[in-house]
Amino acid sequence: MRKSLLLLTVPALLTACQASETPADDPAGASAAATADTGAEEQAIRQQVDRWLQLVEAKDAETIAGLYTEDGAVMPPNAPIGKGRAAIKETWAAMMQTPGFALTFEPEEILVAASGDLALDRGTYRLTVAPDGTPVTDTGKYVVVWRNVGGEWKAAADIFNSDLPAGGG
Repeated sequence: MRKSLLLLTVPALLTACQASETPADDPAGASAAATADTGAEEQAIRQQVDRWLQLVEAKDAETIAGLYTEDGAVMPPNAPIGKGRAAIKETWAAMMQTPGFALTFEPEEILVAASGDLALDRGTYRLTVAPDGTPVTDTGKYVVVWRNVGGEWKAAADIFNSDLPAGGG
């Protein structure tokens, strides 16, 4: 009888131990409780992108800088990296002060980590400037790494480059 009681108890104990696992005990990330609603998070990032486009149109460099994390970085082509919000504001202000400045960009793919804390936004842009009065249009691609900070998506790293050949030709 004692032996059969032990045989009945062991499966129950194993089941109880498995049910009490914490996410740290779950290295494969199979815990449903730790999985973010990536579709909802993607939509939140798309809303940030729409807001960003409105701010570009308004040429509001200060508010654009606020879309970045405190330690964020913008990495434009042929220019130094802008690290931190003050430098990001300066970088955006300088770009938007160029005569004839007009910029649009569109995500082609937004991938949100299952944890809901990081995301990758890859897309294309179209930029027009007219520094000497003649409009010049450039197209290119970009990558933004987004970080969820207190429930709000902020750009942590933003890099873009032209599709034009070297030398602008």
